[in-house]
Amino acid sequence: MINRKLFYDGIRPSPFGGKLSQSQVDGIEAVLNFWESPPVNPDGDFGKQWGIRAPGWLAYMLATIYHETATKMQPISEYGSNDYFTKHYETRSDLGNGPAAGGQAGDGARFHGRGFVQLTGRRNYTLMVPIVRHFYPDCPDFTTDPEAVKQLDYASTILFYGMFCGTFTGRALKHYIGDASARQGVDFVGARHIINGNDRASTIAGYAQHFMAALDSSMTAVHVHHRGERQT
Repeated sequence: MINRKLFYDGIRPSPFGGKLSQSQVDGIEAVLNFWESPPVNPDGDFGKQWGIRAPGWLAYMLATIYHETATKMQPISEYGSNDYFTKHYETRSDLGNGPAAGGQAGDGARFHGRGFVQLTGRRNYTLMVPIVRHFYPDCPDFTTDPEAVKQLDYASTILFYGMFCGTFTGRALKHYIGDASARQGVDFVGARHIINGNDRASTIAGYAQHFMAALDSSMTAVHVHHRGERQT
């Protein structure tokens, strides 16, 4: 468990420059809550990854959100106009957009990037419906309600599944980040390949180090506290 006060005290100076808004805290809380207690246990490949997760995975996810949401820590929509989305996404068969790929006209704009990370394209929105419904059975069909992927609980689930199972780029957290306490490798720079190649990789790795330091102190404090309770 994470001592939330110590954790927020640790990240407030850096990377947040001394101040956290309630909106930022709400977004972070959604991620921490899923990490500590998802509504139901992950299954399948997600369950396998869940069993080997290390604190560095959480640190890197938080760093990714910090970057991808421009520090807001809330699910956002990709910046751009419908004309821009149509130009860049409408005929992307790899995204399942448009009639030629089994989709519909207008998919480019309809399924532009949304979330903690930019979920994009009809195919990816469709993929995430059963994944999220495993945890939240009342989740709507994202292909008819694409804005729903920005709801905090749903966005958190998509973030975890995508980064744990490698659905965004084929690369997953396990490929780069192990358990530092067990002397396993931690490559925060290389982990950027999970989302977007080498784009701002070193910068995001720096954010991850700040989140990791806060997690180390807050988790250690909880561990020491519990150990003391057992001894009394």
